[in-house]
Amino acid sequence: MHATRTTLVALLAMALSTAQALPVVQMTLPLGNNTQGIATDPVLARVYITNFNDGTGTVIKVNTLSLDETVAIGANPRRLIADAARHRVYVVMATTPGTLLVADSAGDDGIVYVPVGNNPRSLGANLPLGEIYVSNLDSNSVSVVSTTTNSVIATIPVGTAPVAPASNDILRKLYVPSTIDSTVSVIDETTHTVIKTIPVGNAPSNAAVDAQHGKVYVNNVLDKTVSVIDSATDTVIKTVPTGAGIGANIGHINAVYRRYYLPNATDGTLTIISTDTDTVVKTVTVGTSPTEALVDASGGDVYVVNQGSNSVTVINAATETAIGNFTVGGAPWRMADSLGHLFILNTNGGAPDSLTIASENNSIANTAIASEYYHKVFNHYFHTATEIETRVLIDGIFHEDWFRTFEFFRVWTTAGPGRFPVSRFFSTQWGTKSSHFFTANQSERDKLVAGIIPGWQLEADALYYIGLPDATGSCAAGTVPLYRLYNDGQGGAPNHRLTGNRATRDQMRADGWVAEGSGPDTVYACLPSLLSG
Repeated sequence: MHATRTTLVALLAMALSTAQALPVVQMTLPLGNNTQGIATDPVLARVYITNFNDGTGTVIKVNTLSLDETVAIGANPRRLIADAARHRVYVVMATTPGTLLVADSAGDDGIVYVPVGNNPRSLGANLPLGEIYVSNLDSNSVSVVSTTTNSVIATIPVGTAPVAPASNDILRKLYVPSTIDSTVSVIDETTHTVIKTIPVGNAPSNAAVDAQHGKVYVNNVLDKTVSVIDSATDTVIKTVPTGAGIGANIGHINAVYRRYYLPNATDGTLTIISTDTDTVVKTVTVGTSPTEALVDASGGDVYVVNQGSNSVTVINAATETAIGNFTVGGAPWRMADSLGHLFILNTNGGAPDSLTIASENNSIANTAIASEYYHKVFNHYFHTATEIETRVLIDGIFHEDWFRTFEFFRVWTTAGPGRFPVSRFFSTQWGTKSSHFFTANQSERDKLVAGIIPGWQLEADALYYIGLPDATGSCAAGTVPLYRLYNDGQGGAPNHRLTGNRATRDQMRADGWVAEGSGPDTVYACLPSLLSG
């Protein structure tokens, strides 16, 4: 983490100042006509929206919940992606011939238009690899655009009328559904070639990648099913029945709860599929014509936007029961979340569109989810519980050096009885390798700051809060164990791994890592439950 460590530290300071609010509508802002896409950059605290009929893009300032600017960007702007690590926004312009707009969202380098195929409708990305994938509806192709050169480096023929591409960044595979052909084209992102064409159900509309299990979920609209693809063999391993939906329905994968959430617009329901077993675990009644679902960053609630009832349904992610609805603008259909807020696009019928901004429900208050990352070359682990750091790591601020392990644990974000603040330190004293160290021990923290334990730099205090076990390793009622393991200097640089998974702890011990903690089970800390707080 050498080159951009100072950037990461700055992001950390920003993230620690972010607060959650109650689930209320905070602001409604006017937009252009026929909004098509929404994306966020939590580092810049901005939301980006495309207005198709007006040929404009709107920028929202999150910190003040206000309009920043609306600018002309060209005809037919449609879907977009924001790269929070490099502050770029990519917008497909659905014209013939089509273009990909590349904008510097930090305002330094202006706008570039990259020629692609005819009538590009959507896009995907492998940002750590540095590639944007544009599906060209009328050219039956995917344009591969380098984020380094802002140029097309490959054009790949796929099925008829391809829709949104979905990338498994870890496997370097791209999945492109063809609604007309009822197939999914699998593209090798290294060679830029189609390596397989997979038959699925009728009218596949969206693919959702589950990198945690190495699978892809494809919503087949006419069949009312989901095809589950094994990414190791690129074959359909299961077909799961769902409700009746439409092509605009977008499914959402959540790795914490190990779920695939699919709204069914015709039925007014949300199908919840376990990604462990590929079975429907629950069907929840929501509003009229639901179009999209997401889980908030703190992982406590599922939100479903209901186009027909002008509302958003809030569902407790742990119990999978509806908490209630709140009213937004007319005919809402897309949404995003960032920095404790929900952003809902309202199409408003014949009137200009609008944006409803609401606070998140925050069912598991004053907690956050720590996500873990792994550096294969270092054989080191790192975790962060801030939304901003999580986002820039996913977006590839260190390119392909750090990948998600899909290990998580929940921490407290506020002080309280029996809670201790965690400090984070960084060191580069081992040549090409660097390392982070986390401690809730005040004496240890003070020795590191004073240089009595030399070579470490303090990055942040009160990063989050943990409880400590008693001398027998027992945690207080209502909390769960966290384990800490030390690599014993393997590879020439120290590293500690924190995990709430006992099986992971045991495997690390078998690999020569040393468990650190109290009692016969060597418990290091005590935390709120990952799934229910």
